[in-house]
Amino acid sequence: MDYLRVRCFHCGGRFELYSRDMNHDGKPPMCPHCLSRMDGKQWGRLIDAYFTISEVNKDFRKYHEERGEPLFQVELRNHYVKPRKIVLNDQ
Repeated sequence: MDYLRVRCFHCGGRFELYSRDMNHDGKPPMCPHCLSRMDGKQWGRLIDAYFTISEVNKDFRKYHEERGEPLFQVELRNHYVKPRKIVLNDQ
């Protein structure tokens, strides 16, 4: 089962979005905890990325079963790192 785990940095809450939630026609999702809504353009890009990764994983399974190719599965994870002031020591 494919889904996205979303973290809202407004409230710190987390929630999941499933394939049934991926719809270009609907409004962008909002955090169920604080009701902050995603930007529409970013939502569209997220839908495209979700279906691309989902399709790649589906093909990995298919080619493994039909052709005996090695089986892989891709999971995209991201860890947010706050930008810090960079100090360069030019000596």
